[in-house]
Amino acid sequence: MRYKLLFILVLNINFNIFSQKNILFIAVDDLKPMFNSYGYNNIITPNIDALAAKGTLFSNASNQQSICSASRASILTGLYPDNTRVWDLNTLIRDENPDVTTLPQHFKNNGYYAVGLGKIFDSRSVDNSFDGASWSTQFRQGMQNQYYHNNDMGRSGYQDPAVHAADNLYDKYISDNNITTLAAKREARKLYPMSNPATEGNQDLPDDGYVDGARTNYAFEKMEEAASSGKPFFLAVGYTKPHLPFVAPKKYWDLYERNSIQIHPEQGRDSSIPGIAFHNNHELVNNYSDIPFNSNLSSAKQKELIHGYKACVSYIDAQVGKLMSKLDELNLSENTIVVLWGDHGWHLGDHSLWVKHTNFEQAVRSPLIIYSPDDGLQNNISHSPVELIDIFPTLCDLTGIDKPDGIEGISLKSVMVDPTYKVRYAALSQYPRMNGGNRHMGYTLRDERYRYTKWIKMDYYAGERYGPTFKCELYDYEIDSFETKNRCSDQSYLSVIDSLEYEFKRRNIAQNTPSNFLEISSCGSSYTAPDAQVYTESGVYTATLVAQNGMDSVITIELNLNGGLSNNVIVNEGTVTAEQQGATYQWYDCSTNEPIVDAINQTYQPEEEGSFYVEITQSECGTVTSSCVTVDLVLGLENNKNKNIKVYPNPVVSGFLNISWEEVSKIAKIKLMSISGKTLINSNYNNTSSVQLDVSKFSGKFLLKVNLDNKVEQNILVTIQ
Repeated sequence: MRYKLLFILVLNINFNIFSQKNILFIAVDDLKPMFNSYGYNNIITPNIDALAAKGTLFSNASNQQSICSASRASILTGLYPDNTRVWDLNTLIRDENPDVTTLPQHFKNNGYYAVGLGKIFDSRSVDNSFDGASWSTQFRQGMQNQYYHNNDMGRSGYQDPAVHAADNLYDKYISDNNITTLAAKREARKLYPMSNPATEGNQDLPDDGYVDGARTNYAFEKMEEAASSGKPFFLAVGYTKPHLPFVAPKKYWDLYERNSIQIHPEQGRDSSIPGIAFHNNHELVNNYSDIPFNSNLSSAKQKELIHGYKACVSYIDAQVGKLMSKLDELNLSENTIVVLWGDHGWHLGDHSLWVKHTNFEQAVRSPLIIYSPDDGLQNNISHSPVELIDIFPTLCDLTGIDKPDGIEGISLKSVMVDPTYKVRYAALSQYPRMNGGNRHMGYTLRDERYRYTKWIKMDYYAGERYGPTFKCELYDYEIDSFETKNRCSDQSYLSVIDSLEYEFKRRNIAQNTPSNFLEISSCGSSYTAPDAQVYTESGVYTATLVAQNGMDSVITIELNLNGGLSNNVIVNEGTVTAEQQGATYQWYDCSTNEPIVDAINQTYQPEEEGSFYVEITQSECGTVTSSCVTVDLVLGLENNKNKNIKVYPNPVVSGFLNISWEEVSKIAKIKLMSISGKTLINSNYNNTSSVQLDVSKFSGKFLLKVNLDNKVEQNILVTIQ
């Protein structure tokens, strides 16, 4: 008996290990969503496209700050930059957040074997162990000799002998002339254009001639090690390309014909766009010997850079394909979640900009693809606004692990099964600037059509989070995909700005003074705001609380006065639910008129069929009692089985509500009612099994009644945003 129990225990442990999904976490530096699957027909990315076809592609994903260190700090902690306090390339994450639990650390703490390599954290934001608390074993960013083709450590990134010869001449020049300052060294570098060029594509080498190919070789070892660890694994693989310099084996350059490459058609800077939105291409001009300081690039040079970027993207695509093949080889594909993300986008000449470091679309929009076996749809494309900070809670949901307290993202699991589902109104990003000797923070929101940016004058390093608005920007991508005109002063866009400003207020971001947001639902006929103003109609209001220190607080109030408690009850799949929220409840058995012990929640699930009613009490509004409703457990299950009524998306964010059922009904009666019982939509449909309702005029919680052939009726609570 003792051995039998031991065998069962071991069997159960092994079952738990192998039933828990692994995670392959692929990070790519400076990777804009420039794949065939994202609509770029002139790029060759078959492996990334194949991954997207298996899972969900998020076409409207925003990073939280378009610079490596800050973006990665947010992704890996689940916190926005204003809470990590990492806005630059110098701040250590744990100096500001000593007790933070990172994404790999959280999985390690929950029984995963966490192993990483390459560029995951930015090395400038962590200690020499690359945040050792996050990993189960040593993290390795650079690769050792044996992982390279010629055991040569990649020759410092360049393989062309001419580059090393020019670099030696440069070293001799600064030594002979006693050049010591950084500015003088940069000027001297321009005398030797081949000493540190922005591109290299003439070397006929295998993939592991450069560092990212060597990383793939090392990743194979770590995948095998993780798979044999006896635990589910979290394997993080970080690639550097397409970060500058654009170096990749010649075969990837040969995929593209440079003469056919088009430079960006819009390279101007309209006077409507504030100067603070731009930069001087410092990362490109200061670090690469063949780029002039004024960054005025010829068409030929621009084509060379675009050619190099494309070659590097295809090079990384090949590495992704190798990782996916290794999963297949080890029989891990059917139990491994794969996440591919880029830390930010990249400018390729638009606005005469290169690299990142802005709040424009090309820097903020980032690639995000998630595939989870048995979760979500295939070939799923979502255009809903999402954020890279959402990766953390999504992986927790997909693996069934509790989310740590305090993380600020939102799980995208629902989007993976319904591409129309929205987790937020707009996605948030930010970027800091110095202007006139003063610090400014630019906050930007992106919804499905617009980008709204506000530049706030504030010393964020000193802890300030509010300040006067310096400039604003608004871009309408439906008519101006290249951001050629700032429409922030266009009176015809006032309602758009108001809605996006409303989202800033919800988040308490980009405000001149401390701001709070309250959602108030009252059954009374009036509401008294914190500033003593009395409101008798539903709407959005602002209350200002005057402070002696001059930092007045502004409170935005979304008020819903529904005129009284609702006594409606919804019956669904053997449960009864009171529509009224925020009250106390007591359910009763109608046959005895006696209260049911412990049935004091908004929803009650009876163990036996019968008739029930609920008494609903709210201190300000008194008590109401519902009518008796009948729960027929057998009939209810049979009806659902036969008709399988589906309502989606719920909550509604796109303006349309879809209702479908399995069998064609001769007559379908659809009614949408307010919580107070007012009928808003009442329509009949003949010989159909699906209906789409336009609910764009409504907002709040509603009761949907679906009656099919006068035989099946279902009441469903619907939220419309």
